[in-house]
Amino acid sequence: MARRLRSLLLLAVWQAGAMSACAQMGHVLDAVGPINQSMGGAGVALPLDAIGALQWNPASITGLKRSEIGFSAMAFAPRMKLGSRVDADSFGSGFPAQDLQGSTTSDNGISPIPSMAMVHRDPESPWTFGVGGFAIGGFGVDYSLRADNPILTAQPPEGGLGFGNIYSQFQLMQFCPTAAYKVSPAWSVGFAPTFNWGTLAIDPFGATTPNPDGTYPSAAHGSSALGIGFQVGAFFESPTSDWNAGVSYKSPQWFEEFQFNAHDNTGGSRSLGIDLDYPSIISVGVAYKGFERIRLACDVRYIDYRNTAGFQAAGFDAAQAVTGFGWKSIWVASAGAEFELHERFKWRIGYCVNDNPIPAASAFFNHQAPAIVQNHLSTGVTCEMKSGWLCSMAYHYGFRNSVSGRWWNPATNSQIPGTRITNTLFTHGLTMGISKRF
Repeated sequence: MARRLRSLLLLAVWQAGAMSACAQMGHVLDAVGPINQSMGGAGVALPLDAIGALQWNPASITGLKRSEIGFSAMAFAPRMKLGSRVDADSFGSGFPAQDLQGSTTSDNGISPIPSMAMVHRDPESPWTFGVGGFAIGGFGVDYSLRADNPILTAQPPEGGLGFGNIYSQFQLMQFCPTAAYKVSPAWSVGFAPTFNWGTLAIDPFGATTPNPDGTYPSAAHGSSALGIGFQVGAFFESPTSDWNAGVSYKSPQWFEEFQFNAHDNTGGSRSLGIDLDYPSIISVGVAYKGFERIRLACDVRYIDYRNTAGFQAAGFDAAQAVTGFGWKSIWVASAGAEFELHERFKWRIGYCVNDNPIPAASAFFNHQAPAIVQNHLSTGVTCEMKSGWLCSMAYHYGFRNSVSGRWWNPATNSQIPGTRITNTLFTHGLTMGISKRF
């Protein structure tokens, strides 16, 4: 029974480190900036602003008609609920003595997600240069100890069967200096090295061996790490028709290990570490501009979580530490339309749908930050002011989704009958931005 109780704590600890943004395409944001967000993230072949172009296809910045600088921020509000059930005798005879069941909403609040970009476009030169800085991932979860939710009851040494409070905070920023070259009137290519910074705080921490009393150490003091990668792309803008096309590849973002100074239950020091990279992304897009005052775009992406460090098969090693999140790679489709209602006023609407990266069997390994939203609806407007200034706003809604699975036993690396974990998530996001074209 002690080992089974330890499994609850261990898995819960790992969830606190779940590297998901609590929404979007797993932990990859579906869009950046208000204009790209209002198109549902579609933009590989339709560069409407500097922020979206730099994020999804470095070659497409040659399609911007003027130089541009822009800033934006999203108020992102994920709404997460964690429910659990344990039938009587699930962890041994008389433990628990009766069925237990409950659910709890996370008190994580609203997170700011900033973006900025600058593109220099010289119509007389085949070269276009840009630089972008984006928050491309992040989450914060705060589940409090609850006597009416089995998985949030006190840790076993304190009389419960769960792990008490859970806290986690993650932020990920990316910086991308970019160069694009127009090789012909129709074709452009682009390249951008990507530099990343991330910070992570976890309490408790499950990707390690337990303390002498069977509990797991805290990594709430946090750790920061640097990462590097690259992005390449090609952009086609037909001079004889109304079609555009684009393709881009963003490499994995390879991070150094997140390292934490911690202590065990006796006060002895411990050094903790975890490898968490950002997945590679392949994007392909088309756009059509043949309708009067209407532009259409559609993108398809493949996000390779399965082969990314930290997301490998979920389970336990011989020391009863969790081995990975158990995410699968996913396909994503985004589509958007822009309507020019007035020469100075545009309205957009977009939709994004993606696979769920978390199978039911891995639900217990991801209940801290369940990245399970699969359908996203966005809309927004842009108002062009005098002297090239633009003000934009977008609203995003991630539709409610749930995934359920059993608790796991680290001693046998198997699911525990008579138990159930249910993760539920939906999201809201309001993005405001201002830009200047010159």
